[in-house]
Amino acid sequence: MKISIKLSFLITVLFVVFVSTSQACTVCMGGNGTLGEAANGAIFVMLGVLASVLGLIVLAGYSVVKRGRLPLPPHAELARAMSNSNLK
Repeated sequence: MKISIKLSFLITVLFVVFVSTSQACTVCMGGNGTLGEAANGAIFVMLGVLASVLGLIVLAGYSVVKRGRLPLPPHAELARAMSNSNLK
């Protein structure tokens, strides 16, 4: 228990010491060059891929539910009837 407290204290001290030396990239600091435009494009591409994947998951779920509500074909109903008659 004391080791984890010492480790968390050490991490906190290192964080405080090194925060003053860190600097943001040009995109975060407001540089709106080609790097900013590329980052914006990459964000929209990732959002598009995410929307596509989630849409396909929803479509697959809808397809499973839709097929589950269909009536059984005649040969499956006959097989079910034949297997249930032997159990009685």
